[in-house]
Amino acid sequence: MRYIQTLLFTAIIVFTFTAFASAQTENHLKDYFEGKRVDVKIDMPATKDGINVYPERERRINYDKYAKSLKTYGTSLLEGDRVMITKIKVKDKHVEFQGGGGGFGTAGDETGVVSVPITSKSRREKNLENDLKDESDERRRRRIRRELDDLRDERRREDNGNRAEAASAGEIAKTRIQEKRLRGGSRFNIRFDRKLTADDLTPEVIMDALSEYLYFSDAN
Repeated sequence: MRYIQTLLFTAIIVFTFTAFASAQTENHLKDYFEGKRVDVKIDMPATKDGINVYPERERRINYDKYAKSLKTYGTSLLEGDRVMITKIKVKDKHVEFQGGGGGFGTAGDETGVVSVPITSKSRREKNLENDLKDESDERRRRRIRRELDDLRDERRREDNGNRAEAASAGEIAKTRIQEKRLRGGSRFNIRFDRKLTADDLTPEVIMDALSEYLYFSDAN
C-alpha cells in the first residue's frame, strides 16, 4: 500500500513539474515572439487549420494537402506580406504559430449556418384534423377537407418563403465569411512525432523549423 502511495505521489510531482515547465516554456516563447512581425515566404490558406510543418521529416510539408487547402479556403496571407505574430500555443506534440489572428474558424467566428423556421400547424388546422376523424357525414367531410387543404397550402407557401429567405441569407453570409477569411490570418502547426521537451521549445528551434516559410526580421 505504501509503495502504491509513493508511486502515486511521485507521478503527481512529475506531472505537476512537467505542466509547470511546459507553461514556463510557452510563456518564454510568447514573450519572445508575440507582437513581433515576420515576412511571409509562402502563400497561406485562409483557415485556422493553417499549414502543418514536420521539422523532423525529410518532407516537411504535405504539398498536396497544402494546395487543396488554398483551393478550398483561399489565401489570407500572400508571399511577401508582413504580419504580426498574434499567438504561440504549445501542445503535447506540436506548437501553434499564429499570425494575423491565427486563421478564420476559431471559437466565436461566424459559421454561416442559417436556420429555416418551419411553420407550425395552426390551432384551426389541428381542430379540423380531429373533426375529420370523428365526422361520418360525407358532405361535411368534403367541406372539412377543402378547408384543411387551404390551410395546408398556406402553410406550404409560408415554408417556401422561409426557405427562399434562408437561401438568400445563406449566400450573403457565405460572401461575408469569405471576406472575413481573407482578413483572418493563418498559422503554422509545427508537429513532432514525439512529446515535446524543453530543448524543443526554444526560439531557435521554432525559427529553424519555419525558416523556409517565414523571414524573422523582428525576432532575431
